[in-house]
Amino acid sequence: MNLREGMHRSLAVAFLAVICAVDINAQGLPHKPSDESPIARPQSTTENRATEWAEIVAHIRPAVVVVETDEALASGFIIKPDGIIVTNYHVVANAKAMAVKLPSGEVYSNVYLLSSDPINDLAFLKIEAVDLPTIPLGNSNNMQLGDEVLLVGAPQGLEQTVSSGLISGIRLDNGVRVLQTSAAASHGSSGGPLLNRSGDAIGVMSFKLVNGENLNFAIPINYVRGKLDTLTVSNPKAFDTLKTQAEKHRGVWVAGYGSVAFEGIYMEVLDILGSGGVKIANYGLQRVTHTKETGYMPMSSLIEMLPKTGADSLLYIKVEPGMSSRAATVYFRCFDATGHILWDEKATDVLTSGGNTLFHPRGWKSKLTPHIGKPGLLLKQGQDEGSPEPKN
Repeated sequence: MNLREGMHRSLAVAFLAVICAVDINAQGLPHKPSDESPIARPQSTTENRATEWAEIVAHIRPAVVVVETDEALASGFIIKPDGIIVTNYHVVANAKAMAVKLPSGEVYSNVYLLSSDPINDLAFLKIEAVDLPTIPLGNSNNMQLGDEVLLVGAPQGLEQTVSSGLISGIRLDNGVRVLQTSAAASHGSSGGPLLNRSGDAIGVMSFKLVNGENLNFAIPINYVRGKLDTLTVSNPKAFDTLKTQAEKHRGVWVAGYGSVAFEGIYMEVLDILGSGGVKIANYGLQRVTHTKETGYMPMSSLIEMLPKTGADSLLYIKVEPGMSSRAATVYFRCFDATGHILWDEKATDVLTSGGNTLFHPRGWKSKLTPHIGKPGLLLKQGQDEGSPEPKN
């Protein structure tokens, strides 16, 4: 080994020794206490999303309203601070009287129709107000399959109900683009805003497929944006003032479930009551044919909702299979507006295919008809001497 090689090797060994010493000292020496607070553990993605959604709901909920007509309860949302509201055309199509309720509890009785579009199922309302909170309108063209969305509305009259889901399809329905979503909806959700992750409205809830699970559809918000410049308040249609709960006479709400014979019996019940002068309070589809069908609600939930419907009473029908395929057992239970039972009847092993006459001793019709005009199954106002309400 020559001198240069020896010097290089000695320097290399010395350098390695210094590195080792520094590493050992670094591991062995205690750390100096720091005045800084430890960094907080970041929230998980799920926690962040939940927090974001909660913030979005808190921000937009003052602008989500309940649209109540003489036909139904529905939802809507404010898009301009001077009281312009968007909802569905089918909500206002047959309405004669209307009121709009804000989350603050304020009720606006003077409601005007500015514009309606039956093809796109959109309607624009105006209430006499200023400086109202609004929901910003997004761009529905930017939505993609799998995007997360949030729906806010008043299903079955339950105000400020929130459900989350995804954009599960973007489809055409008779030439109109619709957003399919898995966000849960029910009767009364119509007109509610479908929101994106930024809190912008990207759709107006429109309809659902009754026999499908979470097959709900919204009208893209770009159809709304395209109409804003054409809205005018010069010649609006004024709705009649909606009666208060004390002034209403909504009649009986008919609901229930049962075997395959249920739907036929249900429709006959509506016919008998209607032809007998009883006002039917139902709005939307209030019947189900079996407990697994979308929209089924237990009797306890229906009674809880009864005061919100404005109906005078609830007639609950239950149909069970009978001894043969042509027979059934039919139960009737009638409740007043507060949920107290007024009467109940049972017809055992009755024929379901037209064999029951009104006076058949075992027929379900003979169990129902004696109650027409009595508490629970009230007649239309002023139609009959037996009506509990005075004639005009």
